[in-house]
Amino acid sequence: MNPLESMLTNVIIFVLLAIPGYLLVKTKILKSKESAALSKLLTYVGMPFMILLNTLNVEFTAEVTKSIILIAVLGIVFIVATFFVSAYLVIRGDEAKKQGMMRFCMVFANSGFLGLPLAAAVFKDQPLVTIYLSILNIITNVLMFTLGVYLISGDKEAISLKKALLSPVLIAFVVGIVLNLTKVAVKVPDILTYSRYFNNIVPPISMTILGVKMADVNMTALFKKWQTYFVSAMKLVVFPAVGLAILFALRTFMNMSDEMILGFFIAFATPTAGLASTFSDQYDGDTENAVAFTLGTTLLSVATIPTVYWLLTMIL
Repeated sequence: MNPLESMLTNVIIFVLLAIPGYLLVKTKILKSKESAALSKLLTYVGMPFMILLNTLNVEFTAEVTKSIILIAVLGIVFIVATFFVSAYLVIRGDEAKKQGMMRFCMVFANSGFLGLPLAAAVFKDQPLVTIYLSILNIITNVLMFTLGVYLISGDKEAISLKKALLSPVLIAFVVGIVLNLTKVAVKVPDILTYSRYFNNIVPPISMTILGVKMADVNMTALFKKWQTYFVSAMKLVVFPAVGLAILFALRTFMNMSDEMILGFFIAFATPTAGLASTFSDQYDGDTENAVAFTLGTTLLSVATIPTVYWLLTMIL
């Protein structure tokens, strides 16, 4: 199976995993609001164990450590840059809530709920890809609770650095590093087995939640909005392409591995973060467009992620 077929197959499978959630709501077995419990299970159990498992499977050599620091710096610069650039891509006549939501959905990716399980499936023989992606996911989460919250609420007082630093994924990564460096997992291999069980719940639960959200959306109206296509183009193609172009330019005089570039690609070419609708509910944001842009970018990513990945493999 060539790279395009492999990525396309995995993306399609992931999207199809949303069907049970969609049907459960449509048949009234499950109510949309009940997906909040699934989100908490994913956030506080599934995702942390996925990151823990991948952190335990990597040998932290001096070279890997330097690469982690480099990818972290590049991730911060990229997100902050797109945060400012997005201000010039929204229509000034639109209300502030809509502008903020468009910017949030262009900048912040679903590198956790979709990106990490997708990377684990496609790059299962390259754990470093998932490690670099985990770092970028942590950075994305920290900046979502700061810059992202500001975009949606319009209020600097709503920014919570404490919530960002106490993120479950960040805690899991730190714990994973400690267990890795102290060789605890080698002495007690059952830790890996235990983590693997919870790691396996991430893909089906994350996509079930998406299916639940899809059940409440008028899909015809969703794709009639030009903003859906504009935000999707920026989020899925333009910003990732510019980021990758910069990485390839830097690669000429920096030690940058293929795994770093692949991790960066998955981190920023994935659809809009699911926290768009969560933050919108919490901070009285533009909920209608939060759901529309999140679902729009997710469905369109079935075409964009495999295509961009194929082009990327041609270069690598």
